[in-house]
Amino acid sequence: MLDFYDKRLQQLNTLIEITGIINSSLDTSVIRKKVIEAATRLLDTEAGSLLLLDQKTGELFFEVALGEKGDKLKPVRLQKGVGIAGWVAQHGKPVITNDASSEPRFFKGADNISGFITKNMVCVPVRTKEKIIGVLQAINKNNGVFEYDDMVILYAFANQVAIAIENARLYQDSITDGLTGLFHHKYFELRLKEELDRSKRYKHPLTLIMIDIDFFKKVNDTYGHLAGDKVLEGIAALLKENTRLSDIVARYGGEEFAVVLPHISYKNALIVGERLRKSVEDTDFQGVRVTISIGMGYFNGDNIDFAYKEFVDLTDKALYKAKNSGRNNVTLIECK
Repeated sequence: MLDFYDKRLQQLNTLIEITGIINSSLDTSVIRKKVIEAATRLLDTEAGSLLLLDQKTGELFFEVALGEKGDKLKPVRLQKGVGIAGWVAQHGKPVITNDASSEPRFFKGADNISGFITKNMVCVPVRTKEKIIGVLQAINKNNGVFEYDDMVILYAFANQVAIAIENARLYQDSITDGLTGLFHHKYFELRLKEELDRSKRYKHPLTLIMIDIDFFKKVNDTYGHLAGDKVLEGIAALLKENTRLSDIVARYGGEEFAVVLPHISYKNALIVGERLRKSVEDTDFQGVRVTISIGMGYFNGDNIDFAYKEFVDLTDKALYKAKNSGRNNVTLIECK
């Protein structure tokens, strides 16, 4: 009996500790990864997964899957009502089973794709005040079987997860552009100032890129504003795909974008700029083709008096030169 209570006390202490860690972050990707790590640790399981609802299609997709062969589940999508996860998402009620193979609601498709064998599991809804946003699963208990208290603990944890995800989403909405999902101008200014201060303090290089879509007004006039929006969304996606996680990508305003590249050499900065230009030139945006002009400002970190406004003006000058040199090209100016 003492072992049982010791185990539950340990779980509750872990729940409190992990909840604090999750709520300390506003990065949705960090939160989601920590959620699964926490769930498997909390209930001592072989695997775990967080499935979120696609608000457009109503399907569940594996946002994070931890455990052997979990990466193979990324393409899997489940309709509401399909499988235990789909049933929980549809009905908003938790499910616990210690014999998955004999559970009528169990969907074998995920195991068939991944090669994983689900023996037992507990699945609970992840619910905000307004709606269910996904489900949280703990799979294959390492020692023994799942008990009712395991479900209660995971359910309590899922409630905290929902709050953390919602808070992070609200924060992300407050700093990103609604159309492209990139950082908006105000937040970009803040981050650029931070990176410039860091560059001067540690003497590392910093590059600022400004991008303008060539003749974008003609796109709107010829194809309409919906087509123009698709172009903006497509270019935003290309900028994200062709930069590093550490880079800062923003919609600067209208048809202009901006990128900050920390810790990058003069030569490599030019390579990035050309890669961005070429990726847009080579892309068909649902029947619309465009090019971009790119201005780049390069700071080597040595001039401690180099100011934010100077950096922006320098890069803007480079963009002006690119546009006045036939467009669809890259111009880089180094801070002297």
